[in-house]
Formats: sequence, structure tokens, C-alpha cells
Amino acid sequence: MTEIESHIANWIRSVSEIRPELSGFAVFPFSSRANYKVVECNAKDIEPISGYDVVIYAIEDDFTLEDVQEWVEYHNNKHEDWLFFEDCASYDTYVGGIQTNNGKYNLILMQSGEDLRQKRLKLAKTKYYDHWDDDYLKEILGDDYEIVKNSG
Repeated sequence: MTEIESHIANWIRSVSEIRPELSGFAVFPFSSRANYKVVECNAKDIEPISGYDVVIYAIEDDFTLEDVQEWVEYHNNKHEDWLFFEDCASYDTYVGGIQTNNGKYNLILMQSGEDLRQKRLKLAKTKYYDHWDDDYLKEILGDDYEIVKNSG
């Protein structure tokens, strides 16, 4: 296991922990059972890989948040059946006071759009999203924001 893979495995364990401050939810409730793959590559070389719940692309370390966000937007526009998200080393994000980002590497995460939407709708029927800042929730949910807000 590489250093990056080890760091990501530890991060996934951390965000999979049940948190009392999140009403008994994990930061990312489905992450503990997710089948994932880590790929080290340049952001321009990202191509979707089927067969995983999440593919985590470890990209250039010297990218700024804006650089990573531009690549996320590029891949979201290029690959319509998939959703891409940044996890930028320099952009600390929180849900209910718990840090959500990995804190060390620039990552782009890829998931099936339909699979992710179904998981979001399940969570919308609970108190999970009550712990999210509304602006961050809009940023993460994107087009699913209204669907999730109206299904709870």
C-alpha cells in the first residue's frame, strides 16, 4: 500500500465513524461499506472507472483550490453519468464541526450520479442534513439540492 493509499484508508475510517455530535451518523454514512479504488494520476488524465462505489483520484499536489475545482467542473461536463467532487488539501471543510476533507492530498472523487442521488434521497428522510451548513450543502449537492430539500 502506498503512502497515499494508507492516508486515504485512514481518512475513510475517520469519516465512517459514528458521531454523537451528528445525531449518530458518520460524516459520510455510506463510506464504511464503499468499494473504492485509489488512482494516482494527473487531473487531465482522469477517466471514469466502473465497478466501484467511489474512485478517488490523487492528483497534482501543487494545485490550488481553484485549479482542482476547474478540473472537477471539466470532468463533470465531460462525463455526464458521473459526479466528480474536489477534496482539496488546502480547503478544510466541516459538517457539524467535524472535518470532512482528507487534509493532505488534492483528490478528485468520482461516483455514479444515479447511485449517489439514491443515497442522498435516503439520507434526506433522516436528520443527517440538519448538521450541514446550507451553503456547503448547496455546494456539495449541486443539482440535487432542491430534490433533497423537498424530499425530507
